[in-house]
Amino acid sequence: MSLVLWHRVHVEQASGGGGGLLQAAASFAGFGGLPLTVSNDVYAGGLVLDAKVTVEMGEGATADTFRVTLYDLPADTVRQLRSGYASDGLKVTIRLGYFDDLGTRFGARPVMTGRATEVTTGIGDGGLTETVIEGQEEAGHLLRNKPARLDRPAALPRIKLVRDLLPAGVDLAPGSTIPGSVGDVSVCSGNTLTALQQLAADADVPIVVRDGSVLLGDAVGRESAPVQVDPDRNLVARADTQAEGPDIPAQGAAPAVRTGLEVTVLGHPELRAGQTVTVTGLDDVPDGPLRIGRLTHTYGAATGYTCRLTLTAVAPGKRARLTGGVRGVVDRIGDVVERGRSDHPAIDVGEVTAYRPGKDGKHVTDLHYGQHPQPDVSTPSVASPVDDDVKLHAKPLAAPFAFHKVGLMTPVYPGMRALLAHNRGAVDDAVVAGWLWSRQSGHEPPGNEPGDYWLALPTELDDDGLPTGKGANDLIDAAGRRTVQVRALHVLVGARKLPEVGKRPEPPADDTVTIEHHSGTRIEISSQGQVTVTTDDKSLTLTNGKVSLRLDGARVAVS
Repeated sequence: MSLVLWHRVHVEQASGGGGGLLQAAASFAGFGGLPLTVSNDVYAGGLVLDAKVTVEMGEGATADTFRVTLYDLPADTVRQLRSGYASDGLKVTIRLGYFDDLGTRFGARPVMTGRATEVTTGIGDGGLTETVIEGQEEAGHLLRNKPARLDRPAALPRIKLVRDLLPAGVDLAPGSTIPGSVGDVSVCSGNTLTALQQLAADADVPIVVRDGSVLLGDAVGRESAPVQVDPDRNLVARADTQAEGPDIPAQGAAPAVRTGLEVTVLGHPELRAGQTVTVTGLDDVPDGPLRIGRLTHTYGAATGYTCRLTLTAVAPGKRARLTGGVRGVVDRIGDVVERGRSDHPAIDVGEVTAYRPGKDGKHVTDLHYGQHPQPDVSTPSVASPVDDDVKLHAKPLAAPFAFHKVGLMTPVYPGMRALLAHNRGAVDDAVVAGWLWSRQSGHEPPGNEPGDYWLALPTELDDDGLPTGKGANDLIDAAGRRTVQVRALHVLVGARKLPEVGKRPEPPADDTVTIEHHSGTRIEISSQGQVTVTTDDKSLTLTNGKVSLRLDGARVAVS
């Protein structure tokens, strides 16, 4: 087989409009306009011109890219391109191959079908007019430009959630898998690529976006490459790499090292990221299946047609870390961002282990801290356990009102799930900002009704430290009706008998009611129900509006 290069680049309006049959016929005959075909094959139709092509492909939730340089396009055609891009967008189909290999010309799928994102025109070094069309693979472009917004209150398999996220025009590849289910999930992301990336990362599966489809899990690595890597047939260059795997190593273990291989081979239009490649005739080849993690198609009169493959020793359906290149940089930036988010959280949760009250000059709590939620848990803040190997010590508690010797004090019990806010993202500068009912621990909220303002307090705890028995309540319902239910009550009115600021009042005896005025007047109900009204030499009047009974010193008068 000779190595005479062949290319065909077809450009049309993204909506499919192109002026009808007459315009298509004119384009095929090489008279310009859209749709536009550029080839070095006089029988392919369209303009016979040189082209330079670079196509970047890779694993991950990213849009593959292309860059096509066309030389000496007629001025009218350039205007049509720019007009079509501005009005409706451009769809670009790139085919590459060899004149003597009919399989690459007629049997192979396009190297890429995508959407143009930029069209520029200028004069190159050789004085030729260069029109450069840059863009992204079709599915990646659609996913990147579609916001991901949906909610599903009921549990559903992750694979169903992925299907619900995909826009029209993007398929889920056959054999795709993503284990587990999620429940009560809401997705609100700037684009669907980001949402898919998070879903794949949570489930620890690889993802590839290519050829109008999304490949997940077992679909990645399932397809074999169309050619083998063989120094006697197609190898151009080779390099070896080693890198740590993306998984967090077990405690005390060294990070897993994945070995890779970078090779440059003669170009083939059906090479794709995510394919498994067979390598023959080379020494020191990494063990295990070798998968294409990153791929660059390079085509041009000066360079020929080659494909640079970054191969990683990784089993089908397993995630692989890419090193070097744009995607390697993206992975590393993502790692840095994720570590920053994990190591410097703004908000997370803890579980109370001990409390030291304000009477000891403290009002602080110790907490278990840290979580490693399972991938199928959508709300780990309340549905996942808190780790017990690390503690936060003597952390302050926020309150609706807090000042010197005054504030709103609420109970703190071991086992309570705390909502933590971290000042400046520092783990150790945590503040208990509030409390959550932990579903993981089986904690149930009180049975309130809409509109209730309700303070519900326990009167005793069981052997597990959970509220039990009778409860004390202060409730105002939606209609403004107030109910106070307490074990005993003492109400004091009058500035002269108020305690010093910050001094805790003495609770009353069980099952009693006392209403006290600073003048010395008291109304008391004993635990047996006896009612006593006393005054400090003050008159006492009982009346129903018609008859009055007045006690004044030693006198009793009825009127």
